[in-house]
Amino acid sequence: MESKAKDRIKIRDGKLNALLDLTNAINANLSKNELFEQYKKVITQDLGIAQFALFIKEENWHCTASEGISLQQIEEISNNASSFDDHALSITDWAASGSLDIVLPIQKDEQSIAFIFLGDGEDEQMSISPSVKHMRFVQTLTSILVVAIENKKLQEKSIQQAALQRELELAAEMQNMLLPKVLPLNDQIQVEALYQAHGEVGGDYYDFFYINDHEWVSCMADVSGKGISAAFLMAGFQAHIKALFHQPQTTLSEAVVSLNQNVIDASRGERFVTFFICKFNNKNRILEYINCGHNPALIEIKNQTTWLTATIPGLGMIDELPHVRVESITIPEAFTMISYTDGLVEIENSKKQPFGEERIAVVMKKRPPHSIPQYLLKAAENFKENQPFVDDLAILAIQQQ
Repeated sequence: MESKAKDRIKIRDGKLNALLDLTNAINANLSKNELFEQYKKVITQDLGIAQFALFIKEENWHCTASEGISLQQIEEISNNASSFDDHALSITDWAASGSLDIVLPIQKDEQSIAFIFLGDGEDEQMSISPSVKHMRFVQTLTSILVVAIENKKLQEKSIQQAALQRELELAAEMQNMLLPKVLPLNDQIQVEALYQAHGEVGGDYYDFFYINDHEWVSCMADVSGKGISAAFLMAGFQAHIKALFHQPQTTLSEAVVSLNQNVIDASRGERFVTFFICKFNNKNRILEYINCGHNPALIEIKNQTTWLTATIPGLGMIDELPHVRVESITIPEAFTMISYTDGLVEIENSKKQPFGEERIAVVMKKRPPHSIPQYLLKAAENFKENQPFVDDLAILAIQQQ
């Protein structure tokens, strides 16, 4: 009698030590493989269970640890995994399971997240098999292990999401750095702009800069797709523009050919950029422009509207651009030019009607002397009613005297 009591105490202490060791291993943040190895040792060596298979559900059920069970048995259990439910199951549900005796569910939030299969082997002669004897302890031990592993996955996912969030924040900061911080606002020229990203990171870009004391360049671009990769493509695109026009003799056609190659090299054919670029000479009053598949810019002269429509395809669409046609307009008097991305014209109201290009011209007839981009955005917001914005939106307004 005393011997049996000592055996029970020894078994109890062994179980407590096994739980403590597993808990310490979890707290030490050991890898999943190391945790499974320790779990396997407890099941087979400490408890004397000859056969076991642990199935955990991630996207699908799969065996994560086993001993004494053939691959064929594991495969046949896996093939019947759709019949796993929230209760202990009779092993007769799996005819190929051989000498396995017990199936135990592991639950979290009333959902089965794992199953442990136990067996003692064909030669087991004990009156009470280890599988039956230690069944509840195995269930407790397995529950601790599986929940810890699931928490580890959630923690890893949280870390990944935090890293992605930080990448998005950095990309958004980088994108904001691309946009000009100070635009000219004087008696000769007033330049105003607005940018509104649909997500944290958008694919629109605008710019305005002088290349000498009497010529300025303006551009508007929209990268296909969104996200971090689009932001990085646009960053390289913007840097290339500035490098090109750092050379004073660069023509618009040379710039566009070079930018097309830049997009192809950077995106490997997976993205393209619609692009509008113009150059104005304040001495001869000539405006030159190329529209690469972008929305037509609007020029207003004494309430007369002219649209600067596409002249070639978007950049990155084809390896070699066809004849790059530079259009030019002589503008001897004051004018206003509006360039924008499709996030403005594709805004829809509750009747699925788009804001459209012509509406821009109508709104411009009533525009204030300043804050034109904000005025256009307000008109678009009133038009869309309660409908959401569906894309990035950029507007650049230039009033040249």
